[in-house]
Amino acid sequence: MKDSNIMIYIAAPFGNHIHPKNTISVMGTFTVDPRPGLIWKLVTTLRYDPKDKCWYNSLGLRNPGIEKGYDKWLKINIRCQICSTDNRILSVTAIEPNDWNALNMIIPKDTPLELNISCPNVTHFKDFLKGLPQFQPRNPILKLSPHMKIEVLDYLLDEGFTTFHASNTYRTDKGARSGKFLEPYTIMTIEYLRNKLGDKGRLIAGGGITHIEDIRTYEKAGANDFSLGTVCFNPYRLYKLLDSLEVN
Repeated sequence: MKDSNIMIYIAAPFGNHIHPKNTISVMGTFTVDPRPGLIWKLVTTLRYDPKDKCWYNSLGLRNPGIEKGYDKWLKINIRCQICSTDNRILSVTAIEPNDWNALNMIIPKDTPLELNISCPNVTHFKDFLKGLPQFQPRNPILKLSPHMKIEVLDYLLDEGFTTFHASNTYRTDKGARSGKFLEPYTIMTIEYLRNKLGDKGRLIAGGGITHIEDIRTYEKAGANDFSLGTVCFNPYRLYKLLDSLEVN
């Protein structure tokens, strides 16, 4: 299925650790200030539910903060001897009201960005979205929630954003749910945005992609590119999928 115009993304946080050939790793998500957490807590905050056949997480954006996050992103680009830093995306989000302004000032303007506006494990402050328009000239990826309302999508479109990733994990009482469960939400969002954008813009589809048939389903909905997440838990399945796409 090789199409030179298709891009395959490795979603954060997997993109912090793995960088398969001919894919684009998303590193983060980073916040202005550090949000520390103990590794052993992963046992209770990240778990597989055999009944629901999916992963749940309550990770809460643990990260070292944007300064260390940016340094890590930069070092990986240098170590991999990548000529263009477009091969690694820096994912960021805001926790406090002034964070969007701070991130826009701290991060160099030529840094490819994903704005994670949809983490289900943090509470967004009032007017969370109002700081986003200052990033529009950077043409960032906006990572959307499966819960995203139509009026929010319309607001983002009206502000001139044209690159979207649908979708993040789904908030539940058990934690943030990932996997195949997301497919109908992702399809609905992609179809709506494609109808609004026409031929312009880039739409990244993610949620339960484990086989080439999943790629085709999202492609029919209007997606240009594709994001891999929970399949990364299984390296064999990940690289088998990449081989079928002829990108590895």
